Amino acid sequence: MNYSNGQQTLGVALPWAIANAQIYPEETIISMSGDGGFLFSATELETAVRQGCNFTHIVWQDGYYDMVKEQMIKKYNRYSAVTLGTIDTVKFAESFGATGFKVQNPQELGSILEQAIATQGPSIVEIPIDYRDNPKLFQSAHSQFHNKLH
Repeated sequence: MNYSNGQQTLGVALPWAIANAQIYPEETIISMSGDGGFLFSATELETAVRQGCNFTHIVWQDGYYDMVKEQMIKKYNRYSAVTLGTIDTVKFAESFGATGFKVQNPQELGSILEQAIATQGPSIVEIPIDYRDNPKLFQSAHSQFHNKLH
């Protein structure tokens, strides 16, 4: 398992999936990122297709660099330059020769993930997500952490 320890290392998940697919070709490789992080290195799909890598990459789609947005709101009560344009992740994946899937509702999640994992070559799964509860989650986590320290 590779993870960036919450360091906001945008763009690492897809290259890590490619590397792991090459090092461990018999293993099931699943990676995930937000749409902003995905866009940092998304053109590496060309490499993954050309190299015949097998993995599934999940893209949480909300149209923002959301963690940065939440930090700006918390610190400045506003946000700037974190909104992304509309991206059709499925068509983007297909334009590179990968297979794209989009989850339309929660009931589809299991079957779409099964299809994506069974796909030969890179597969990308777009999942719309709503982070509106993040400020409450951040506040709750901070309170719990603070209480443990005192």
